[in-house]
Amino acid sequence: MRIIPITTVALACVILGACGSASTSTNTDDSTTFSVAASFYPLQEIVQRVGGDHVHTIALTPPGQGAHDVQLTAKKLTELSSASLVLYMGDGFQPDVEKAIKTLPRTTTAIDVLSSVTLLPLGWQLEGTTGVPDGEVLQSGKDPHVWLDPANMIAMTQAITDAMANAHPEFSAEFGSNASIYIAELEALGNTIDTSLAQCESNALVTSHRAFAYLAKRAKLAQVAIAGVNPEEEPSAQSLEAIAAFAKKSRVSTIFFETLLPADLAKTLAEKVGATSEVLDPVEGISNEDLAAGATYFSIMQANIARIATGLRCS
Repeated sequence: MRIIPITTVALACVILGACGSASTSTNTDDSTTFSVAASFYPLQEIVQRVGGDHVHTIALTPPGQGAHDVQLTAKKLTELSSASLVLYMGDGFQPDVEKAIKTLPRTTTAIDVLSSVTLLPLGWQLEGTTGVPDGEVLQSGKDPHVWLDPANMIAMTQAITDAMANAHPEFSAEFGSNASIYIAELEALGNTIDTSLAQCESNALVTSHRAFAYLAKRAKLAQVAIAGVNPEEEPSAQSLEAIAAFAKKSRVSTIFFETLLPADLAKTLAEKVGATSEVLDPVEGISNEDLAAGATYFSIMQANIARIATGLRCS
């Protein structure tokens, strides 16, 4: 895919508050505005940051909902049919979205952003833990959570900028400028990962949600997926025993979950495994409340990095 040149731009927008908002832009009949559908939040944020006022963003995954199992309503299908450009992740990541895309007219351009990144195999599960860890899998058997490495967000931003500039070349200069600002922020975020997680007492990122392999690879950590311990059911004695043995061997003091554990389960984990629990957000969907409070991909990833640095005792 042809990549448009991206120039380096200072992060002054962060300081001055001039960067684009994460809220969906208002649709108008103005000829300077066109509709772009984004299949889930990370792509939505890229579209809004690059497109600015020229884009009306159609978010196919409702705020706060998981991306993989989204079911498009009749209203959302109607909105989708009005888009001139559709951005999605294929390979079975969102089956209902891919099904709907096949019905769109030829005048609609659909871009599978997975073609712009290198996929990793699915991470391994800790031997001895029972059940299956949380976390989506692509039809190819690869790990879909590419957006959790800022380098992949940069690659997808470049691909999306290119697609938008091809669709509306009259705005290509603005798209390129906006993309440069956003990419500079993503580069800074990647540098934070590189420096904050460079020296850790443990390099094992133990998580019940098998979603952080791309972040772990960037930080030279090993993602270890566990099963048998989650907020919805009683913990498996076999899993607790296997986790405890691994935690002792690998100096693991924190196990990461997608949501906060109930107090009784957190206590069990501490007593049986000798580890505390912490939350890591996979940034698949941000709730309306968090969006209203100013949450973005950048702010959530910064919080994730800080929690990992504390949990793995990095310096």
